[in-house]
Amino acid sequence: MALVLTTPGTGYRQLDGQEREPLWIDRGAAQPRLLLLDDGVAQSVHISADGRTVDDGVVNYTLHTAQACAAAPTPAPGSCQAAGSACLAHLPDASTAQLQRTCDEGVGAACSALLQRMRDGARDAGGLVDDGLQRAATDDTAALPATARGWLQQHCLQQRGGRFCTQVAEQQLIALDPALAVQALQVVCDAGRASACERIAPLRGLGADLRLVPLRQVPCGRYQTDGGVIDLLDGSGGSQARLHDGALHLQQDGETLVLRQLGNGDLLGMDTRTGYQRYQRVPGTAQCTPPREGRGSP
Repeated sequence: MALVLTTPGTGYRQLDGQEREPLWIDRGAAQPRLLLLDDGVAQSVHISADGRTVDDGVVNYTLHTAQACAAAPTPAPGSCQAAGSACLAHLPDASTAQLQRTCDEGVGAACSALLQRMRDGARDAGGLVDDGLQRAATDDTAALPATARGWLQQHCLQQRGGRFCTQVAEQQLIALDPALAVQALQVVCDAGRASACERIAPLRGLGADLRLVPLRQVPCGRYQTDGGVIDLLDGSGGSQARLHDGALHLQQDGETLVLRQLGNGDLLGMDTRTGYQRYQRVPGTAQCTPPREGRGSP
């Protein structure tokens, strides 16, 4: 675990292979605190007199590379950063307007709380929430309206928050917009999460084909993906494969896996187990006559 301070009041910590976790330093309390912006919590730390060690009670950080800190502007009066630990402590009961201002400051936990309020159909979101959000709140897999998703996407790209952008990507995939989902996950990749880079790597070169096309029949032949949950998919139909709402539903180990067709005919995993996995047809696999929609349903 590395703790990097870029200014006297800001920095990040990072574990190898994980995204950077942005933080502020609150020196106003009796004991300095690290404000973990993605988690929305304040963590007391002890800094040695010579400044060479920082101990948060779990991890003891030792100075590895000394460098001059960049100058940081004084936090604006009334801002979350100026309020320090108290701001994060009040996030759970903050108004939607307060959450939006705090999100604008780069506090990922506030952005995530706003997204959740959108999912819950909150009615006081200052124009961000409408009847569509209220309807979406009744179904965990219902898509948020395009206006709300556009706002979330914009803040993901501006704030560059790994955890928040992962949540935004999930909403874009639910809305059947893989191009925006990949764009949001690219932010997470850029922040250092290796698994995000691995997930989107097979989809980067698709260009205009990174879009979903409704399936009209159960795909035929064999499709495979590298390191996926399903190493080999026999699309010849049968009792375990059926179409529903333009998507292929497969029963495996008591779970329903959902795949949709990309613009080039490949299949894209849409559920929690296969999400973002790209299944490509194996050249030369046997052709067959797939069943019509509704046949072979379990």
